[in-house]
Amino acid sequence: MVGNLDIGKLVTIALFLLIGLFFFGDKAMFWYEHQDDLKFSLSKIVYTQDDFNKMEVSEQTAVLAEVATVCINKHHIDKLSCSDTAYWLAHGLENKGVDVDLAIEWMQPCSDACENGKFDRAVYEERNPVNGKKMNKSSKKTEGTKWIWEED
Repeated sequence: MVGNLDIGKLVTIALFLLIGLFFFGDKAMFWYEHQDDLKFSLSKIVYTQDDFNKMEVSEQTAVLAEVATVCINKHHIDKLSCSDTAYWLAHGLENKGVDVDLAIEWMQPCSDACENGKFDRAVYEERNPVNGKKMNKSSKKTEGTKWIWEED
């Protein structure tokens, strides 16, 4: 025979439940919303900039394309901004033991792929392959602000 469940016991159970939800409800909701998040993983990890520069162009492209795919998937699954996705990538690379400079360099291809929806090798090739900084192709100086009504 089951004992009597009176109003006092019900109120006590409800009170403990509400107190638990008050203190741990946001953590439980965060876990529930992010239980299917994408975990950071790459099939091939390059640990230093020198190792990356020694690779053939096709290998570099494959690694960067995989990085871009991981970034795009993370962006769409977690609804992060592209800059947050790039920071997530750099943090994940650093946790895997990748050199900080290489992790920072790969943030830009990640962000570009996130914005474009795909990895574009041409965008990456516009950057200096040694240090990843964008090269200035035009020697022409800017002419300042151009008003809408001005003609070319």
